[in-house]
Amino acid sequence: MPGKGEERPPPDEPTQSVKFRRPADDLVRRAARRVVRGAKASFRSQAKFREAVLAQVRRDEPLAAIGGPRLRRLLIGVPGVRLSVHYTEKAGAPPPSECPVCRSPLVPIRNQTLTGERIVLGQKCSRCDYWTHSHRRIPVRYLISAGIPDRRSALARR
Repeated sequence: MPGKGEERPPPDEPTQSVKFRRPADDLVRRAARRVVRGAKASFRSQAKFREAVLAQVRRDEPLAAIGGPRLRRLLIGVPGVRLSVHYTEKAGAPPPSECPVCRSPLVPIRNQTLTGERIVLGQKCSRCDYWTHSHRRIPVRYLISAGIPDRRSALARR
């Protein structure tokens, strides 16, 4: 042990290697378009599609990693890639604070009664096609295929 006034040698610093990298948004979108244009043009689960996109991205960036929620957010509005969602309904569940598909804010769906009073019927996403009402709609399966998003979702993003 060093005495007073002597300096201690610096502690051995652990060598940290980079284990993953977050790929650029454009790289992920291009990979998604390539995957759906390939031999398998539709995927019945988000996990299978994520694996295919990740394999495509890793050709350019070997340490790339991407999660399901980020992949969904990037897929919304990508030309040539259609994201369809199957839902289940759960009565009595509290309303969500953000969209469960893309994490965007929800806006109220309002209606005017015959007396002129405005009431809230439910909520809809400001970015994707998700909506809910008194029975909360919960996404259970994501289907990804080649195609053009329907006209309503294209107009909603303008």
